[in-house]
Amino acid sequence: MNDKEILAYALKERHPSESLEKAVGRAVRSHSGRYEDYVRIMGDVRELADKKRMTIVEAANEIAGQP
Repeated sequence: MNDKEILAYALKERHPSESLEKAVGRAVRSHSGRYEDYVRIMGDVRELADKKRMTIVEAANEIAGQP
């Protein structure tokens, strides 16, 4: 599963009051990912959020290709 698919899964399965970081961590683990995968994905999300001045959830949605 690639980073985009993991982000889409995390956004879809995210609990109402759960942080994006926790949801991504769970998604990475459930798809046999490693900590390095989590760090890379969240780094990409944070970089886009900073660049475009948006929240990390908005950035994750953009990367995942979701509205």
